[in-house]
Amino acid sequence: MDLYRRLWRMSSVPFVFFLGFVLIFGTRVQAWSKEGHIMTCQIAQDLLEPEAAHAVRMLLPDYVDGNLSALCVWPDQIRHWYKYRWTSSLHFIDTPDETCNFDYINNMTEALLFLSHFMGDIHQVWDREIILTAAKDFHGKDMSLLQQDIEGNFTDVRLM
Repeated sequence: MDLYRRLWRMSSVPFVFFLGFVLIFGTRVQAWSKEGHIMTCQIAQDLLEPEAAHAVRMLLPDYVDGNLSALCVWPDQIRHWYKYRWTSSLHFIDTPDETCNFDYINNMTEALLFLSHFMGDIHQVWDREIILTAAKDFHGKDMSLLQQDIEGNFTDVRLM
């Protein structure tokens, strides 16, 4: 019995250290931020041809004044609502094929918001911390200046 207690104490020590590590440093690991989604949508909208930009503005509700980035985080906000529970799995790479189909698209505004949001999810490699650090250190917390610099690094996609 004494041996059992010694083994229990020895095996619980690494677990306690692991748990402490997770609690201390786990808060630093965060998902893609709203800022990343907002910038992705704004850059995408700025790169649209005039006709496509007009179509996007017509699909958006009046209260966002034609600004797609104002609603780019909407899919994250509603995915746990009963009406939109089917969308929760769409946020992950292992989504079953039968979940991704056109049967759910009966509202083009919602389809636009999901598409723009998931494009932001695809671009998660930018990483939340990189965006926020660059905005703070190099752009004086002004996300629009950071966005302009990112857009300035793009080549003219219309020439391709």
